[in-house]
Amino acid sequence: MSVRRLVPYAVFAALLGGAIAALLVLFSALDGSTARQLARVDASQRLLTGMLDQEAGLRAYLSTADEDLLQAYSATRSRFDTLIEAELSQTDDEELRAALLAQQTTALAWRRLAERDASTFTVDPAVYRRTLRARTAQVDRFRAQNAAYREALDDARAARDEAILLRVLAALLVLTVALGGTGLAITRRRANRRRRYAEAQAEFASAMQSAVDSSEADALLKRHLERSLAGTTVTVLRRSDADDRLEAGTPLPPDSPLAPGIVDARPRDCLAIRRGSTHVRRAGEPLVACAVCGDCRATSCRPLLVADRVIGSVLVEHDDAEVPRVRERDERVIADSLAQAAPILSGLRTLALAQSRAMTDALTGLPNRWALQDALKRMLAQTARSRSSLGLVLLDLDHFKQLNDTHGHDAGDQALAAVGHALLSELRESDLPARSGGEEFAVLLPDTPLEGALAVAEQLRRAIAAIDLPFPGVTLTASFGVAVLPLHALEADGLMRAADRALYAAKRAGRDRVEAAAAPEDGERPPRALRAAPSA
Repeated sequence: MSVRRLVPYAVFAALLGGAIAALLVLFSALDGSTARQLARVDASQRLLTGMLDQEAGLRAYLSTADEDLLQAYSATRSRFDTLIEAELSQTDDEELRAALLAQQTTALAWRRLAERDASTFTVDPAVYRRTLRARTAQVDRFRAQNAAYREALDDARAARDEAILLRVLAALLVLTVALGGTGLAITRRRANRRRRYAEAQAEFASAMQSAVDSSEADALLKRHLERSLAGTTVTVLRRSDADDRLEAGTPLPPDSPLAPGIVDARPRDCLAIRRGSTHVRRAGEPLVACAVCGDCRATSCRPLLVADRVIGSVLVEHDDAEVPRVRERDERVIADSLAQAAPILSGLRTLALAQSRAMTDALTGLPNRWALQDALKRMLAQTARSRSSLGLVLLDLDHFKQLNDTHGHDAGDQALAAVGHALLSELRESDLPARSGGEEFAVLLPDTPLEGALAVAEQLRRAIAAIDLPFPGVTLTASFGVAVLPLHALEADGLMRAADRALYAAKRAGRDRVEAAAAPEDGERPPRALRAAPSA
């Protein structure tokens, strides 16, 4: 073949080689830009997570006044400051710097509110809600600025990519145009996927921030992960250090293979919680079996960590019998979601525990006076809507001071605890017994007429009289007063006064007896339309 005939092939080969070289340059530039973009997007996500961690940490401190939680909040704040300063030092683009500075300004505004709230710690619910709204507004503003920063990152990335493409397109003509167009489409699809991911995570973070209790937050975490990870079933496991229990925070189907293992599970039974790291179980016989996973053939379990403390775990069951190689994107979804959820779940559980302790009498385990008042208001409203009746039983232990004086306060405490146990044993689940103060107790009986309330009071009187205390010559008795709404009163104070008068009538009549409230005078009698229907 002559040299002349080889020239076209040589030219074609040269053009093809140039196109390939240009294509390699293009993808090298795109990959470098992608790596930088991913690093910055990751940093922006960590900024948002850091801001949310600060708010969650402060909430936990304000709920418990635990100084350890305040120190954890301070550590989170230092990490946030370090991260945002590092991002500012690495950013030359004026628009991106402005977006970062806006986030820093909002974070400082939030911090001023946080430091004020921490220094003026109060348990007043109204003050707590007002300060919470002020901080939440700053957090929402930071979230919006963070989203705008991510959009600016995407726009800057797109601008750089397009500039690279234009330079290569000018050199490679038609072939490079086609290849460059394909590369641009891929880049845009990646950017769209990243944007959709960021939007989904932002939606999840916002929903978690608005959760009213840990059950709602657990359900949100489960739904978010199952929506993001196709072919999986997610279970959130809660760790309770108070009674050394591990329980499912999300409902389990009756046929779930987890059901047998979770019945009597303890935190140490979950390998992810015990080790503080991810545990993966594949089909076949594992080297170390997890008691919680039970008969699940393919699971991956990750601990929920807050300041190096494990508060639970998230178990992901895969539909496939073999756990597939977890994609990098799925790892990121799980890691980011758990990083956002863990401090919020911890704060909600701590708040629920504090509220429960504040409304419970420690000695008897019964609701205290404040819980009784809340329950009475709620039951009064229900009674008005259903046009039914509400019974109130007040009881006072007889000669309780004499028991304390003779046998000591420990004896009195034993008596009170025994009475609390007796009330819980004798009443329905819908009834509410409470310790209203000292040796006084109260019982709310929804949908109960006077005859039924008197029968319940007599049943309780006998149960208390049957209590066997380990003190010679001591017999425990109580006097009871019974009133019913709307027969004796139409509002809480009137009902309490009627039952209290009946109680003192029982005391005057010799104690260890049940007395009903006196019928109201004609001028005080409730209107006929509001009276309870007579019992059968």
